[in-house]
Amino acid sequence: MMDLNKLIPPTWAEHLKGGKVCLGLDVASTIDDKSNPSALTVTEQWEGIFYERLVVRWKTDDMDVMKSIIRHVLDPVQKSYRKALVVDKSNEKFAANKLRKMLAGEIRVIGFAGNNTVIFEGEKTDAKTAMGSAYCAALEDGIIAMPAGKWLRDDHRLVKRNGAKFECKPDKDGNHADTFDAGKLAYWGFIGKSFVVVPPEPGRRDVNNSWAQAANQAGLWNNQNLDERPFA
Repeated sequence: MMDLNKLIPPTWAEHLKGGKVCLGLDVASTIDDKSNPSALTVTEQWEGIFYERLVVRWKTDDMDVMKSIIRHVLDPVQKSYRKALVVDKSNEKFAANKLRKMLAGEIRVIGFAGNNTVIFEGEKTDAKTAMGSAYCAALEDGIIAMPAGKWLRDDHRLVKRNGAKFECKPDKDGNHADTFDAGKLAYWGFIGKSFVVVPPEPGRRDVNNSWAQAANQAGLWNNQNLDERPFA
């Protein structure tokens, strides 16, 4: 039996400042050597910046194990600060619905449908592309602060632009920018309504508001570990 206290020490929550917290979960339900892992990102909004306080990934095909991991992560977070758990249901609709039932009363579970059509920055596109664009823009502008770590940087840098779309080829271990997807899902928990609902608010969310002021102060130093930006 795995010891979650050793694998994910609850002391990670000491970094929380008292802001609202969203979790993003990119689900993978296979455990082959070259299969994608699941990834979970815990993001806290604090003083205009979205801090990724915890990023983890694992492989399991057991929903009870996945539920145990999420509950373990949630345990040190006060319920009043838990905003939502956003689960990608594009390819794992069953898992999203199952987790909604399993975690009822603990956190609101939202299913993210990446193939839905939305309007983003005045253009019709699919929700997956829109959210990828919003997440990349926030990373570039320093609105999202990632933890330092080569494995996390390398996983994010698997993502490449092909026109308006985002593409990714798995690395030799089967990683598939899963932490990128988990990060954008957590971010969507905060900003999703701003462009999923039609008509959207004009312009990007980080322009002419308090977020922009905070970003100017933080700058790219929040994400200096990304060095060469893969998102341009």
